[in-house]
Amino acid sequence: MREVEKISFYGLGPFYFEYRGKKFDGSNWISKRALYLLMYLLLAKDRNVAAEELVDVFWEESDLNDGKNKLYNTIYLLRRSLARDGVPKDVIESVSGGYSINDSYEIWRDWEYFEKKTNQLIHEENLAVEELEHLFQLYRGDFFHSLRYEGWTEIQREKLRENYLTLIGVLSEKLYTAQKYRDTVNYLHSGIKYDPYRENFYLLYIKSLVKLGRIAEAINSYKKCEQILKEELDVLPGQELKDEYHKIKTSRELTAKIEDDIVFEDKINSGAMICDLDVFKKIYDLESRHVKRLKKEFVMITIDFKGIKLPISFSEAAEKISFMLRSCDVICSCNNKMYLLLRDINMMSSGIIISRFNRFCQHLELNKKPSLDIKEIN
Repeated sequence: MREVEKISFYGLGPFYFEYRGKKFDGSNWISKRALYLLMYLLLAKDRNVAAEELVDVFWEESDLNDGKNKLYNTIYLLRRSLARDGVPKDVIESVSGGYSINDSYEIWRDWEYFEKKTNQLIHEENLAVEELEHLFQLYRGDFFHSLRYEGWTEIQREKLRENYLTLIGVLSEKLYTAQKYRDTVNYLHSGIKYDPYRENFYLLYIKSLVKLGRIAEAINSYKKCEQILKEELDVLPGQELKDEYHKIKTSRELTAKIEDDIVFEDKINSGAMICDLDVFKKIYDLESRHVKRLKKEFVMITIDFKGIKLPISFSEAAEKISFMLRSCDVICSCNNKMYLLLRDINMMSSGIIISRFNRFCQHLELNKKPSLDIKEIN
């Protein structure tokens, strides 16, 4: 019994197909219309497509007889091109006055797989984050992108496009819940770029930026959303998004006032406690239990200096950073990293520390800015 051979077709983004470990995109085919005919038959894979239908789609300006002659010639070129690529030409099957994809081959289509999986999300079925990320990577671009002006691709393209945006929404919510705010921002950035009118994307995007201490970006993102909605749709952002913006703006103004009112004590009495890693871990554990019991929060900042050329010693840099903090805070340096524990403070209010650290980096004229990882522990 002959083993069923698999041919994989990819239509999300630039079209190509794979057979026996080789990749083909039809760029060397004699007839572009033969390639488009293949794509049409793949979209209609589970049915026999009448010759009259194909004539109406590809040669609407021709009468039926002339159109059929053009169709027969194009089918010949299609089979010949497949054979030149090493693909069996009987993949295109003639059946009862029409054509179809031969079901004796295992045909895999990325858009079919993507639609099936993302439909599960629409029906509120749970998929793991890893599977969602795989689906995100699978969507390289709009369905049959090169045929975006062809009417017969429009319905499927719009359906897959909506599923893609649903995927981004579900994936971002999961990552935000898991406190992976940087990943949340990255995925939502793609979603907003793809569809700049989705308020729910902006809302979660702004919340994630706040969690990362990127307050200015959060405010600018709201203003961008407000501008786009006004100019393109003549509407204003919804109440939930407006409330989030005003909360951030009020908090930022309060933070700026606190910054202006701060009076530094003498160097001996000011700054955070500097300790070794073992002591820091014990303080972290104690503080974690404390905030959980009292339903409060603290902020943990990790600064990675890997690849950074410091004009001063690492210990001296840690000491200078300690003076940016309060006496109740704790700092530890180990293996090119500094760990900052900011007591009794939330992510939004930690912006004052980030501002000071940015000024510190500018003052030292570093070759590049150290990476920051900011987490709110509650």
